[in-house]
Amino acid sequence: MAAGLAVPISGPYTATFGGLPFGVQDDAGYEMSVTIQGQEMNETDQFGMTLVEGIYRGQNWRMRNRGLEWKTGLLSALQMFGQTGAAGTLTPLLANIGDRWTKFSLPLVMTAILGNPPTTPQSITATNAGIAPNSQSVFNGTSKLRELPLEFCLIPYVAVVNSLSVQVPFTST
Repeated sequence: MAAGLAVPISGPYTATFGGLPFGVQDDAGYEMSVTIQGQEMNETDQFGMTLVEGIYRGQNWRMRNRGLEWKTGLLSALQMFGQTGAAGTLTPLLANIGDRWTKFSLPLVMTAILGNPPTTPQSITATNAGIAPNSQSVFNGTSKLRELPLEFCLIPYVAVVNSLSVQVPFTST
């Protein structure tokens, strides 16, 4: 069989939060995004508002998904600050106000279903993940499929990568 002219990368992932499965997702799968933070130098007497330089100020990584099954991983993520009922139920607890976000963060692990290639990276592990601050999740009580969209923040932590201790939002293989 002749090889194609391009080598695309594709393939779905499975994911867990704190070891609990997310289940089937909508066709968009898991969406990773990054906001590169910086301070623009763009108000000068000589160049007006032309961007002439910038100062790097970090990066914020997010993962978004839309669950099609109300698996315990999705519900535990939605209720990461506490719940009053049994696992697998939606019974959030309003407690722990003022506590650190990372106290409730858990590992988020995404694993490719297909081999390498066509899927790369094969896995993504964010040890310090949790529902993103100020994010909103909604679900509709209708006769249609009940979807559960979530947004996670991947808070940096120290990991050993290539024998070096570095600060990362996640690692990948």
